[in-house]
Amino acid sequence: MRFLFRLFIKLLLITGIIFFALWNYRIFSFYKGFSKSEVNNYTVSEAVVMLNNIEKIEYYEKIVKSDESKYKVYIITSEDAYLMNASQDDIENIKSLSIFSEDVKPQKFTPIPFYVEIIVGLIILVIPFGRLKKKEA
Repeated sequence: MRFLFRLFIKLLLITGIIFFALWNYRIFSFYKGFSKSEVNNYTVSEAVVMLNNIEKIEYYEKIVKSDESKYKVYIITSEDAYLMNASQDDIENIKSLSIFSEDVKPQKFTPIPFYVEIIVGLIILVIPFGRLKKKEA
């Protein structure tokens, strides 16, 4: 019975780490759900112009960078959330749009790297939970 309880606690903690990683990289938000990845095949700059009711724009550098897109842009509107690949030019275009609207001003953030979450997950799997049994003399 203790083994099942410990297993349940470990699975609960691992699930928490997975949800934290999804939230940390803006793939999932508790308010908007899973982020959409495309807005009718527009670039990020075109999507910002097309989307109405933008509440917030955030961006971060990708861990694995491709030749053109080295950023991820997270756009929150009143209806949905979007997570899109972006280039340095897209970031500069969004910054230039922020002159006209304070809501369009992108904010850079740095997510916690995946390897930290993987290390914490491994530690949770390895470290035993529960109290130690007392040895009788």
